[in-house]
Amino acid sequence: MARGAVASRTVTVLAMSAVLALGAAPGGTSPPPSYVDSYVDGQGALADDWRDEPQLAVGRGPRSDLVGMWQGVLWADGYLPRSGVSCTYDAATAGATRVWQSNHGLDADGIVGPATFGFAGRRLTRIPPWTAYQGEERNLPLRRSGGGVYEVYDGGRFHALRRDAVTLVQCRH
Repeated sequence: MARGAVASRTVTVLAMSAVLALGAAPGGTSPPPSYVDSYVDGQGALADDWRDEPQLAVGRGPRSDLVGMWQGVLWADGYLPRSGVSCTYDAATAGATRVWQSNHGLDADGIVGPATFGFAGRRLTRIPPWTAYQGEERNLPLRRSGGGVYEVYDGGRFHALRRDAVTLVQCRH
């Protein structure tokens, strides 16, 4: 994709306030984060950032920006409408996840774990100053801070994504 097209899509997505995110610590260097570790983060290669995030499944874990980020991936790939981004891992999200997993040759169990996060993470790319998830229908622009914390532009400002809470404007209802 041409750089101008990516920039244009980035502006479009920002204007729609549909920017979400996710990330993680590098694989194999530390234990997987829990929901108690507050922020979605990553270091080193982008493709490794998401592999170590806490598992997402119906009835497990809190409503969170991490769930909203995964729903943002499903939205970027055309599997979930924008209105489906609620930061709650519900039956609709699990269903869309199963279809996404099946279409990408993964075990279609509706659970977002290391294999699913890892496959999606391979579509992360740097478009300075952004880190973007290159979706099948749209790009999902993110920003990884110097300290490795993932941030999104939401509600007119950048803020860090949380594993244990909802801060995204679209999800606060």
